[in-house]
Amino acid sequence: MGIAERKEREREVRRQMILDSARDIILERGVESVSMSDIAHECELSKATLYLYFHNKESLLEAIFNEAGNSFVEYVESRISEDASGITAIRVLWQCYLDRFSDSSDIFILIGIKNFIAPSFPLLYEAVDGSSRRPGARMFALVRDVIARGLRDGTLDARFDANELARTVLIVSSGIIDNVARLPRDLRDMSLVVSEMRRVFEILLRGMAGPGVESSQLKLSDQ
Repeated sequence: MGIAERKEREREVRRQMILDSARDIILERGVESVSMSDIAHECELSKATLYLYFHNKESLLEAIFNEAGNSFVEYVESRISEDASGITAIRVLWQCYLDRFSDSSDIFILIGIKNFIAPSFPLLYEAVDGSSRRPGARMFALVRDVIARGLRDGTLDARFDANELARTVLIVSSGIIDNVARLPRDLRDMSLVVSEMRRVFEILLRGMAGPGVESSQLKLSDQ
């Protein structure tokens, strides 16, 4: 490995260390209470060094948001087969959401950061193509494309618009997490929350389903 490659690898390792440390203190203190000085202290770096990696707090938070969001999108995409019907694909999407919610604290960090850097998402979100770098763009595109698949194959009600329905789904799901995130950490009963989210998703699924869809397709796994 040459000197340039080694330096680039060291830079990437340090950048990831900064993001990981920032996530830890955000989870403990909340987004609003964390400063760049706090993050620099946690990483044992000078503020000047920290600013070489991230120009400000917003750019650091956006990097965390996009990293976690992209990880979730890739997790979902790896589990949706190309020949799956639209309603099957959205069931997989929601099951992945429930799985990640119950197993990871990332979802609380994501919602906290979303409220800080993109408070209008998804309420006032304008649809963008998959190449957009705006916070939440890839997540929005995933939900929209899964819904569009169902509208094309008739497993979702063709009267819906994919962009509008995707926005509604994201408003509902982020709203639930936002309410839970406001609770003290010791009061977050994850099994109860996941059960409630499953119930809400199934209600949405029944409302979105196209005519003739079997009732077995309108439930999520209870595992």
